Amino acid sequence: MTSPQAWHSWAVTSDSLPPVPTPHVEARCHRRLRGPYTGAGALLRQIVPELLAHNADLVLPRATNIVAIAPELAAVLPLPEKTLTEAAEPRERTRFYSAGRTERLVHGVAELLMDWARVLHPDGVVVAFTDVTQADATDRELLTVLLRRCDPRWLTVVVELDDPGDDTALADAVAKYARSGARRGREPVQGDDLAQLYIDSDGTLDDEEAFRAYDELAPDERARRHTARAEELVARGEPSVELGAIPYHLERGTDRIRAGEALLTATTRCLELGYYHASMDLALRGRELVSAEDQPQLYWNLTTKVAACLSYLGPAEDAARYLAELRHTTDAEMHMRSSYMTAMLHTRYMPKGELDHELALEWSNISIVLADNYPKPERRTFNGAFMRNGRALVELHRGDLRAALDLVNEAIGMTDSHLGHEEQLLHRSVLTHNRAQVLAAMGEHAAALLDYDDVIRRDPNYGEYYFDRATVRRAAGRDAEALQDYAAAIRLSPPFHEAHYNRADLLRELGDDEGALRDLDYALELEPDHVDSLVNRVDLLLENGEVARATADVDHGLALDPHNARLLSARGSLRADAFEHDAAWADYSAALAEDPALVAAWANRAVLAFTTGRPLQAVDDLTEAIRLADNGVLRMNRAIALQELGNHRQAVRDLDAALAAGADDPDLLYLRGVSRQAVGDDAGARADWEAHLAAYGDEISPHAARIAESVA
Repeated sequence: MTSPQAWHSWAVTSDSLPPVPTPHVEARCHRRLRGPYTGAGALLRQIVPELLAHNADLVLPRATNIVAIAPELAAVLPLPEKTLTEAAEPRERTRFYSAGRTERLVHGVAELLMDWARVLHPDGVVVAFTDVTQADATDRELLTVLLRRCDPRWLTVVVELDDPGDDTALADAVAKYARSGARRGREPVQGDDLAQLYIDSDGTLDDEEAFRAYDELAPDERARRHTARAEELVARGEPSVELGAIPYHLERGTDRIRAGEALLTATTRCLELGYYHASMDLALRGRELVSAEDQPQLYWNLTTKVAACLSYLGPAEDAARYLAELRHTTDAEMHMRSSYMTAMLHTRYMPKGELDHELALEWSNISIVLADNYPKPERRTFNGAFMRNGRALVELHRGDLRAALDLVNEAIGMTDSHLGHEEQLLHRSVLTHNRAQVLAAMGEHAAALLDYDDVIRRDPNYGEYYFDRATVRRAAGRDAEALQDYAAAIRLSPPFHEAHYNRADLLRELGDDEGALRDLDYALELEPDHVDSLVNRVDLLLENGEVARATADVDHGLALDPHNARLLSARGSLRADAFEHDAAWADYSAALAEDPALVAAWANRAVLAFTTGRPLQAVDDLTEAIRLADNGVLRMNRAIALQELGNHRQAVRDLDAALAAGADDPDLLYLRGVSRQAVGDDAGARADWEAHLAAYGDEISPHAARIAESVA
C-alpha cells in the first residue's frame, strides 16, 4: 500500500535529500525518442491496455484523443469515424488546430490517469516522469497540469528535473505542488560497444563514457550506424518514432536528402496535429540540412512550416521574417503562400496594437491574383477559393460583413462549379462553416443555422461545430437545442473550459444555478486563471451564501486582473456584509471608475449609502442605475430612499412605474400606500394596503400592524 503524502515529488540530483518514492509506472520524456508527447505516450501505452481490460467505458470515449498522443494504440482501440480534418490529405488540409489544443489533450490524459488510479490503484500509486529536461513542450504542459490536478495522496507524480530552465509554468508548478527529493540512482552502463549503446538509446544515454566512445567513432562509421539504427526503427512501424528517433538518426546518417524529407514529413504531421513547438523544431533542423539552391522545394516547404508555427505561437514578427524569405524565390506557389500568410499575420496574429487590416487586404489581394493565375489548372480553383476565403476573414475584421459574405459565397460557387461532389470535402466544409459565422455576425440566425446543420451533417464528429451552433441557437432563442449542442461539443472534444463556461451562462439564465455552478467549477478546474469564469462563479457563490469560496475567487481574480470592475464590486459586497463600510465604499467607487455602466455597483453602493445614513447619495446612485437599466427593484429602492427624504410624490411615481412594469412584490403596494397617505390620498393608500394584505393570503403581512395603526 502506498503511503499517502500531501505533495508530489521533484526529483533532483542530491546526496542529502531523502529519496523520492519508488514508482509503480515510469515514463521517459526525452523528445529524441518519439518527439511530442514522448512521456504521455509512454504512459498511455502502459495504462490504457490495463484500464481497457478492466473498464472499457473509461477509455473508449477518449479513443480519438488517446490515439492523437499514442498512435500505436489505434491497434487496440475501436475508433469513431474520422473528422474531415483528420481524414484530409496534406494538400487538402485547410484547417489547423489552435495552439491551445495541446492543453486540452493533456487534461484528457490527466483525467484518464486519475480514473486509472481510482479504479485500479485505490490504495495509491506513484507515476514517475524521467528525462524531463529534454522533454517536448507537450510533455512539459502535461506535467504542469498533472501536478496541479492530481491529488498526491492518491496519485503521486514524480518529476525528474534538476532545472526547469525558462519554462516558468512548469517551474511554478513544481515549486507550488512538489517537494524536492533525491532522484534514484542509475544502473552503470556496461557493454563491449559503448558507442553502439549510445546510438541504440537514440542519443538519450546519459553516460560520459558512452558518449565519448560515440564521439570517437570515425564520421563515416558513425553515419553508417545511425542509418542502420534508423532502418531498424522504420521496420518497427511505430508512427510516433517517426517524429523523434527516426529523424534524429537520419540527420546524422548517410543521406542528407532523405533526412530532409523525413524531417519535412515529421514537421507536416506535427503541424497537422497542432504540435507547433515540435513542428518548428523539426523544420528548423531540416533547413540546416538542405539548401535553397540544391533542394529549393524542400527548403521552402520547411520555411513555410516555420512561419506557420511562429504565427500560432509567436512572436509574429519572427514569422514575418521567414515569410519575407519566401519572397526571395521566383516560385509562384511560394509567393502565393507567403502573401496569404502575411495577410493572416496582419489581420489575426500580430499583437493587438499592431494589427493592420488594410495592409492585410493588400496582401490578400496579391494572393488572389497569384491563385487565379496559378500554373496548374487542376489546383487553380481550389487555390482561388482558398484565397478568397482568406480575404473574407480580413473583411470580417475590417467590419465589412457584406463583403465577407460575398467573398465566401464566391468561393463556394467556384468549388461547386469546378470540383466534383466528393472533392475537397474539408475545404468545402470550412467554407460553409465560415459563411455560417459571417451570417451569425450579421444577425441572420436562421440562415446561419442552415449552414451549421449542413456542415454538421457532413462532418458529424467535429465538436467545435456544435459549440459554434450552440451560440447561434441561443441567440435565436432555441435554448434547449443549444444545451444539446453544448453537450455534443463536450462529448466529442478533449476537455475545454469554454464549452462549460458558456453552458454555465445559459444554465444560469434558465434558472439552473446548481448546474451552472457545476460547469463553472469544472471550467475553473481546467483553466483556474480564467477571470470571467471566476467572476460568474463569484455571483453564484454570493447568492448561495458561500462567503469563503466567493472571497477566495475574488482575491484570485483581482490578483490576475486588479482593475476588474465586477470583482471590485463583489469585494465591496463582501466588505459591506462584514461591516467594513469605508473599504466597501472604496471598492464600489473603484468599480465604477473602471466601468461607469456597471449597474450592480451603482445599486450596491446606493444600498450602502442608505444603510450608513446617506439617503440623498442613495437616490443619486439609484438614479444612475435606473438610467442604465430601469427595473422594479431599483425603482422600489429609490422610492424607499425618497421616502426617507420626505419626497413622497416622487416615491409614488417610482412605485407606479415598478407596478406598471409588472413587478409583483406585495411590498410595493405597502410602500405606495405609505407615500399616498403622506400626500393626502387616503383612499388610494387604503386601496393599496388592502391589495397588499390580500396578496399575503392566509399569511400575515409583516406590515399588518402598521397598516392597522395607519387606518385606525
